[in-house]
Amino acid sequence: MEQSPIASADLPPTDSAALDRLKRFGGVKLLREMISLFLTAAPERLAAVRTGLGTGDAEAVERALHSLKSSSAQLGAMRMQRLSEQGEHRVREGSMDGLAQLADELDLELTRVRAWLMTASTEGTT
Repeated sequence: MEQSPIASADLPPTDSAALDRLKRFGGVKLLREMISLFLTAAPERLAAVRTGLGTGDAEAVERALHSLKSSSAQLGAMRMQRLSEQGEHRVREGSMDGLAQLADELDLELTRVRAWLMTASTEGTT
């Protein structure tokens, strides 16, 4: 699967400023709740992508990637957001080619993001 300029751009994989914004807006409690929700929902969304790929349900794949894109961006998981966006665009263009590989990349990225967010949640700061 070719990488789009969105996914391959030389941008940071994470943006701690997003976590700082959530913390300023709602304090450490909101930050921890948002992280907890993300860490629960992200694997479910990735599972929905894989299920949709398995059944050929492009709409389900697009919906799951769109949701993952939005929640990733909100928490500063920028590489995950860009990968999700890349997949979402591919589905909208009528192709699901390469999305199994992209789902694998998202799984790996989620592992890294989980560690980063757990540290932020434990510290209550970024």
